[in-house]
Amino acid sequence: MNRTPPANLYLGAEGLTSGQAVRNARILIADDEPLTRKLLAGILQAQHFTNLRFAENGQDTLDLMHSFQPDLLLLDMQMPDMGGLEVCKAVRLRDEFVDVPILVQTATVNRREMGALFRAGVSDYLSKPINPAELVARVVVHLERRNLLRELREYRERISLELDAARKMQAELLPSHATQHAAAEAAGLRIGSYSRSSSEIGGDLWGLLPIDGGRFGVFLADFTGHGVTAALNTFRLHALVHEYKSLHGDPAALLSMLNERLVRLLPPGQFATFLYVIVDHGAGEVRFATAGAPPPIMTSESRGAVRPFEASGVPLGIARGVTYDEHVHHFAEDARLLLFSDGLSEFTDGTIERIGEAGLVTEMKVSPRALAPHELINAICRAAGIEQGVAMPDDTTIICIDRRAACNDTCIIKAGVASDCSVASLVPAQEEVQCQRS
Repeated sequence: MNRTPPANLYLGAEGLTSGQAVRNARILIADDEPLTRKLLAGILQAQHFTNLRFAENGQDTLDLMHSFQPDLLLLDMQMPDMGGLEVCKAVRLRDEFVDVPILVQTATVNRREMGALFRAGVSDYLSKPINPAELVARVVVHLERRNLLRELREYRERISLELDAARKMQAELLPSHATQHAAAEAAGLRIGSYSRSSSEIGGDLWGLLPIDGGRFGVFLADFTGHGVTAALNTFRLHALVHEYKSLHGDPAALLSMLNERLVRLLPPGQFATFLYVIVDHGAGEVRFATAGAPPPIMTSESRGAVRPFEASGVPLGIARGVTYDEHVHHFAEDARLLLFSDGLSEFTDGTIERIGEAGLVTEMKVSPRALAPHELINAICRAAGIEQGVAMPDDTTIICIDRRAACNDTCIIKAGVASDCSVASLVPAQEEVQCQRS
């Protein structure tokens, strides 16, 4: 004599199905035997599962999968028109049913059959005759797992949207095309730039600061770490740099002030390397100060030399009272200047050696003189092994400032596609390189 089991008999005194999401789950019972459908429904209804639908054959099951959109499928392996394995394979072909739990009922199963079941997409199986306690326990476990997966997916989608918004906000901190064009036009030179994060958002930041006449400043910062923390620090630094506009003409003083502020703002262990260069077109010189950043590299055709500048300094945010030195170098009319974060010099994909600062110097020596800034950056990226689709272990920024008058038009390389320029680009997707001339 079959009797409906009392509520909560299999779920504990408080009932594992007390959660609203589990109680309201849509369950599709597919079985050609009316008595079996009634038995399964009675067991589940006693545990407060009321959102049940029934299929009598394989095709009926597939139709109800689309119209009912169940959260779980209880499937009999033996149905007259279509076997359970065939139904499973058909269900799993649809993206919306990839993670729907499928519990099959089978009278006999051996290891070979189990392998076939799981390859077809079965989540679990129940041996006939059905044990009510086992049925309820497995249904609850798989529904809770599905709910957790759904919550995780929603969480990841929400985080992805928030990171995308943060990435766009961070990109807006970088010099716009108009800003770069204005600086290049005022100084009668060309600027090429490349910026790429190792994740959605990163800790590199660079900017252009107009000063007066043909003078402008270029800063490049690189915070420790990656991701959200490093990105938040770039917002802090961006605000501080623009707060001290009166110091934009004094590299050493600007670095000292930024350091004092960041020491108070950053927790222990967080700091930033920082380079600030003033390009003085009228005087034909560059003035700069550095806080632990890689030294700039300058090449001059008339002098036949490529050399990194000798400079050092304590990174920002480590200790109070640090003073920084200002350095001055001639910037000839045939010279170009390369600024970069250590993501470039230290890049490796595990199969190649790091190019290092010495390798960058060598690449600038052997690069054809006619290369425009964006072309030089592309050549350097190739030499370092940075290519489209290659994962970046660290945020990377490259800036090339070229005084040579060898580019007659403006070309913009974006997302690896050249516009108004006949030169092919290896710039990875979502990166930009500009070449501007007055």
